[in-house]
Amino acid sequence: MLSLARADWFRIRRRWDVWIIVLGIPALALLAYVSGALSSGNMQVQISGDVPPEFQAQMAAQDAAMRAFNALPYQFPRSIVTVLEGSTLWLVIGAAFLAASLLGHEFSWGTIRNVVLFQPDRIRYLAVRLAWIVGLVVAIFLALVALGALLPAIVRVDPGDPAALENLDPSQGWVPYGPTASVSLGGVLLVAGAFLVSVAGGVALVGLCALKFRSVASGLLGAGIYVAGEGIFIGLVMSRATGDLRYLPQLTLITRLTALVGDAQQAAGLASGAGGMSSSPGWVALPPLVGASIVAVWIVGLIALWFVVLRRADIHE
Repeated sequence: MLSLARADWFRIRRRWDVWIIVLGIPALALLAYVSGALSSGNMQVQISGDVPPEFQAQMAAQDAAMRAFNALPYQFPRSIVTVLEGSTLWLVIGAAFLAASLLGHEFSWGTIRNVVLFQPDRIRYLAVRLAWIVGLVVAIFLALVALGALLPAIVRVDPGDPAALENLDPSQGWVPYGPTASVSLGGVLLVAGAFLVSVAGGVALVGLCALKFRSVASGLLGAGIYVAGEGIFIGLVMSRATGDLRYLPQLTLITRLTALVGDAQQAAGLASGAGGMSSSPGWVALPPLVGASIVAVWIVGLIALWFVVLRRADIHE
């Protein structure tokens, strides 16, 4: 196992695409956070002309509430979720490419035969490669979490007057779009864990496609086709199905990953309403623990199929 891990390290450390992903995603997250933090205080209520004093007081209260609300995402610990939300798409794409390239390139480069001859135990080879994929993804994720925790102390955003949000009268005009209550560190870590699980689901799906089709491009394309097909299937079922058939969309991978993040955000006080497409016609919700169990079955099952596919593969390259 150690010899395989060292051999993989010699390959990985010389690959620029891997380092671009590992270093580029935190860099993009940093730029996005700084840009959002610097622009968070630009929104304000403008008053011109002769305005009655009572209306001026109302507008001043709305301006104070708006400033306090815009500053919330950049206050610790909520800043961690802000960084993760802004970089989740990049992380999913980067992790998917890492999984596809580290698994599929051995076939497209024609080096899989040498690997198998060097280490006939394909299970160990794939286990080490899986460990490297997980290690790289977790390293990027921890870097994002660390940025979210440290940036509020470096890029300071004036929190304004939080009491202005509590005293705001919704019947008088502007109201905040989203929760305004304080968020605990435990709730933030729960949401962060849901984001990481969603990335793991994407890695498991893309990795299986890359192994099955023996190509990086085909692996990414196969995963993309699945995502598109799942979306079409969900739309058809939710518009036509009745009774227990309405639960079928809840068993699909992408739907469950999306609902998992939504459930975590609701539990942490960062969102309202049930996780998933709660406003769509035909949508039925599952208890969060049941949904998390379905996600676990999907991820474990997909990764188990990695080993089945590679063990049974005929190596002709």
